[in-house]
Amino acid sequence: MFQILKATWWIIVPVALFLRVKKYWLSYQASKYKKSLEWAVLEVILPPEVEKTPKAMENVLVGLHGAYKSVSSREKWTKGTSPDSFSLEMTGVDGELHFYVRCQSSQRSFVESKLYSQYPDAEIYEVKDYTKETVPPELPNKDYEVWGADYVLTKDWPYPILSYIDFEDKEEERRLDPLSQFAELVSKMEKGENIWLQIVISPVATKDKVAEKAKEILDKETGRAKAKPASVGQEVVSFVGNVARHISAKELLPGPEGKPASEASMQKLTPGEQEKVKKIEIKTSKLLFKITARAVYVARNDVFHKPHVPALQGFFNQFNSGINSFKSSSSPSGSLIFFKNSRNFSRKTKLVGAYRGRALGAISKDQKDNILNVEELATLYHFPGTLVKAPLMPRISSRTAEPPKGLPR
Repeated sequence: MFQILKATWWIIVPVALFLRVKKYWLSYQASKYKKSLEWAVLEVILPPEVEKTPKAMENVLVGLHGAYKSVSSREKWTKGTSPDSFSLEMTGVDGELHFYVRCQSSQRSFVESKLYSQYPDAEIYEVKDYTKETVPPELPNKDYEVWGADYVLTKDWPYPILSYIDFEDKEEERRLDPLSQFAELVSKMEKGENIWLQIVISPVATKDKVAEKAKEILDKETGRAKAKPASVGQEVVSFVGNVARHISAKELLPGPEGKPASEASMQKLTPGEQEKVKKIEIKTSKLLFKITARAVYVARNDVFHKPHVPALQGFFNQFNSGINSFKSSSSPSGSLIFFKNSRNFSRKTKLVGAYRGRALGAISKDQKDNILNVEELATLYHFPGTLVKAPLMPRISSRTAEPPKGLPR
């Protein structure tokens, strides 16, 4: 072993150094690129009555997907360029529910046009970043406590979560709004409490690795997964078996009633398995966004309410479809044994920093892709209608209108 290392060290060492330097170089370039961008935080003020369903927000997201652009390796290495991203945010501050969209300043008109196309009576204003205005810059500190978490999918992204369509009770002809839980939580907050919830999104193209992953999951669920290469012995046994079946007139034929083998494999699935495959196909047929869902609870020590933490977790639990769901990641933990306080303090600091920076990607080591389609995203983030009772949500006091024609100028 020593002789091998002695003979190849001049290859191993440069490669190891390159891989190490590559990580920090790309991180440095990406950080420099993001700092060069100017950002705008837009607050959306809704009219007294919103008759739109989450389908309207789905249409907005379809429009935002038009911002997709591919980034070459050369751009990543030389400029740190990254795909465009947006942040969809809901906050509860002192018991008031607010809605924001954070985007690049150069894309403000683009974002506003998509929102106005579906919510023409809304009003949109650029405001200061609430994460830096309503609380101290350093968190946590001696006066403020913090809890937070990234929320990641428990299974591979092609498996869907519940969407707003699943919250419709067709028999009773009524619709439930999943935002009701968040609005109810905000309504119970006191002055000095802040709950921030963001979904950072970046459009992805349904090709290359994304399409490959979707096909891999579908093949797995329908029994069409690629088999491992057979050994020589296995090939001989298989050949003999096929010859024997041919002689006995039981050779491989199309599926039942002459149907293709793929349909035959579907027929072998149980009704529940067939339904799962259909849901995967529906999800992967729509436009997709890479996402990071993140929540932070900040409050003064005297009003910090621990039961809000499981209530926030409950908001994400309601999207459990039985085949995929959200789980918390990176959150402060009481189960740590060594250096518990310092490690939890570090997690809280990182979560606040990631939220303020609208970082795309969980701060934990979980590198699994979190991808939702526009229908799922619209379920998580949309402007609530009359179903959601949020008495402290700012709304337009009266509808603005054009002055009557013929008035003297």
